This record gives sequence, structure tokens and C-alpha cells, in this order.
Amino acid sequence: MIKFLVKGQNIETLEHEIIAADQIAFVKIHFVFDNSWKPLHKVVQFSQDEFTYNRVLGFDDTSCLLPAELTPGAVKMWLFGYDTASTETVRATTVVKTLHIRPSGFDGENSNVPPTPDLYQQLLQKISEKGGNGKSAFEIAVENGFVGTETEWLESLKGKDGTDGQPGKNGADGTNGQDGKDGIDGKSAYEIAIANGFFGTESEWLESLKGSDGKDGTDGQPGKDGVDGKDGVTPDMSDYPNKADFEELQQKIQSLQDSTMDYIMGLTSRCDSFDADTQQLRDSVQFDFQTKEEEILALETRIIALESRSGIEYITVFSSGSDALQIYGESVYTYYNDGYRSLAGFAESYPHFCCAENDYALYFNQSDFSWAGTVFVLCLTPVALTSSMNLILSYTVGASQDAEFYLVKKTDKTGAELAQYIYEEIQAGNAETL
Repeated sequence: MIKFLVKGQNIETLEHEIIAADQIAFVKIHFVFDNSWKPLHKVVQFSQDEFTYNRVLGFDDTSCLLPAELTPGAVKMWLFGYDTASTETVRATTVVKTLHIRPSGFDGENSNVPPTPDLYQQLLQKISEKGGNGKSAFEIAVENGFVGTETEWLESLKGKDGTDGQPGKNGADGTNGQDGKDGIDGKSAYEIAIANGFFGTESEWLESLKGSDGKDGTDGQPGKDGVDGKDGVTPDMSDYPNKADFEELQQKIQSLQDSTMDYIMGLTSRCDSFDADTQQLRDSVQFDFQTKEEEILALETRIIALESRSGIEYITVFSSGSDALQIYGESVYTYYNDGYRSLAGFAESYPHFCCAENDYALYFNQSDFSWAGTVFVLCLTPVALTSSMNLILSYTVGASQDAEFYLVKKTDKTGAELAQYIYEEIQAGNAETL
């Protein structure tokens, strides 16, 4: 069977098979219509050379036979429909879909090919299939001698109440259902934080969960003045895409420096007051100061790492996740077995390709494809890459297979036409290989 999805003005291939010439009333073409087409009176047209052949579907039919007059070569197909119930003229059309008919091995006379009826003849046939309204049961009853209103006639149809039946036997208990499979372990809170943009180690992430500082304690006695430190260098924030990260880290550094100096001054004051414990307290001061220094150094290291990323953008053309089909359902297309389909339509026919089992990653697997052909994934999201940008690519594959990645020049085409343009540019050698 050959099956197409009619969605708006577009025709998408759902199932495809090779079409051979010289067939009569044998090749059936089935259409799946979206809700906008269902109330329309629909007609399929096939065109080859200067001839056009019509197949009337009407309101309810969804299949038609391929015209027997078609010969080997390219055949153009499209649909149109009318809303006969509308007070205004409403006509819907689709873009052209090209079918390819291959030569057959048939050796015989072609004089017996029955001609396809023209559009007028088919419309008359559709009208003749609908008979006129027959008489109602009440009208037939009156003709046969009933006297009274329609309500009285309906009442006369009721029989006497029957006696109550005996109670039925209790049904047998059903068998217990099988236990469901265990679910996939979820990600840890730290992994979720990384996926949402957190930058740092797990220890740093745990530290970031701490609440705000408590109330300040009472002031300690003034300590001796420390040695002046060297002036710090303020990074240039003008080109950084997220200044809030730098400002937060700088505030943490300043808070640590302030609390460190207050702590040292307080401990130094205690050393002056207790001569017997002076050395022990000084050691304590030195230990705490080193700890604070290490925390400050770790925060400054993070600033340097963030600065090194300044100006770099990351472009995402596809990201796995439970909402992948909703987000990328119409922005990612596939080309497989001579058909272009959106990711949402492709996943219906090949359920393992993008599913919960693999966290909705694009999965080129043997159970769906059996390595019977090449699967092209066509991302319609435009990207602009410079020497300061990174393009990150990842995919899941069911065996050791090579993958190839290409970039194609931008065009104004959209949807399935854009997917076809990308594929044809790659086949013509006009794509940039990664």
C-alpha cells in the first residue's frame, strides 16, 4: 500500500513502495487527512505529460486506484477540495507530490486499458449512489390502517413488561496481572543542576544550597592591623553574556575576605589576653586563615574559567528529553526509504527512534531499521558559526556505525521542502562536511 498524510497544504509520505507500470485497478493509494480536510468534498488529480486524470474521493472515501493510463516516468499528484456547506466559495489545494513509475516486464497489448472516467462522470456516479429518502415507519403504519398520532403509535409499540429473570451465577475471579517493569533511575539533583547550567563541582553545588547568613554576632575587640594585600584585578565584563554569574562570585569573595579579617582580628585579640594559650590560638588563626584562602582561591579559579568562555556561544539543534517530540517535532525531519517526514511522524512508524527508553535521544537502532538503509536526520534550525563558537553534536547508535555531519547553506524554504533541499544539496556535494 502507498499511504500519504495530507496536513494543511502539504503531502507527507507515510508508507511507500515501488510502483510498476502496466497495472490496472491494482495499485491503491490511501490518504490520511487532518481535521481541516475532513468536511471537504475531495478530488485527487494525477498529471503526466499533457494529460490529467481525476479520482473523486467525495466526503468519506480515503483511498483511490492509480489511473491505468500512466506510463513509466515521473507523475505529479495533488489534491483539491470544496466545502459545499459553506455560504462562501471555499477551495483547498495541496502542493505537488512526485511519484515515480518504473517499467514493468509485462509484454502484451495495451488496447484493453479501461479509460479513467472524467471528473463530470465520477461526480454523477457519486450522486447516483445516494438514493432518496424513504417513508418513515409511522407513515407506513398509517398507510396500513393505523389511526392516531405519531406519539400514540410509538406508545402502541411497547410490549408488556416481562417477568424478572433469575439472578445469574457469580463470575469466576480473574487472574492476577503481571508486575510491571522497574522504571529507569532518575537523575540526581546535582546532575539536574548541571543540565540546567550550573558550573562547578558537586561540593561547590552543595555549598551553593546553603541559606543566607545568620545575624551578625557581637563585635570582638579590635586586633592588630594586618599587612596590606595587593590590589586585585577587575575582569572586563562588557562582552560577557551573563554578568550575574561574575557578580555573584565577586560578592562571595568579598564576603569571605571580610569574614576572614574579622575572624583573624577577633582571634588575635584573644591571643593578647591569654598568654598561656597564645601559641595554640595563633596556630588556630593560621589554620582558619588558610581554609578561607583556599575557598577564595577556588572562587577566583571559577571566575577565570568563566572568563575563558566569554564570547563563546553554544547552539543547540536538538536536545534529548521528555519534551523532545513537542519541541523538535516539526523542526527536525528524516529521509528514509524515499520519504520525507517530520520527527513526530517518523517516531510513529519507528517507535524506538525517539522514545522514553533512551531519554528521547535520536537512536539509530537495529530493531527499527535492521541496517537496511541510511537514515538522514535533517535539522531545520539555522545556525551561524564563527571561529569563536562551538557546535556540540551527540547521538546514540545501536552498534558500531559511522555517522557523517554536514552543514548546508541557508535558504528561505520551510518544512518538508527545506528538508528535501538539505538532502539534495548533500547528494550534489554542495554541503560542508564536519
